[in-house]
Amino acid sequence: MNKVLCAAICSSLLSGCVLVPASVSTAVMGGVLVAAAGATILDDIECGDIDPRVYIVSPQDGYISDSKNIKVVFGSENIEIVPAGVQKRPENKCHAVGHHHLLVNVNENPRGWIPFDENHLHYGAGQTEATIELEPGKYSLQLILGSSVHNTKQSINNFAGQGPFVSEKITIEVISSE
Repeated sequence: MNKVLCAAICSSLLSGCVLVPASVSTAVMGGVLVAAAGATILDDIECGDIDPRVYIVSPQDGYISDSKNIKVVFGSENIEIVPAGVQKRPENKCHAVGHHHLLVNVNENPRGWIPFDENHLHYGAGQTEATIELEPGKYSLQLILGSSVHNTKQSINNFAGQGPFVSEKITIEVISSE
């Protein structure tokens, strides 16, 4: 948000869209511009290379199950997991906010709204694990972070407009229907 505000202020002042009283010196206006630019830079310095990340804790890639019930544990870093519909700023402005979605046998990740179907499983209560039921066969599993409205793009803090945040894809095999 600071970046957008800084750009708007700077553009308005530099384009002459905002009239500044003659009593305000050039030095004061320069100070305002430097302060706005500094706030933007400080956001980047403060957060550094901290990026949101989702990952599958278990099962591991290549897992073979003799049960159709597979427990999947979701992991995340630099993300506050909250239920769907909750619009909040994270406690740490360097974190993203959202909830998990598990993609099952999805070849192309959604780049906007996450569909509601048997291949895009929504965990909108803020769950960090789930047991899914799969018939015998091979499956790919991948996590994707969804916003409060099930979108892959973030809308707040330093990650506004960024996304999707996805895990590495793993492959598992179910060999029994029990």
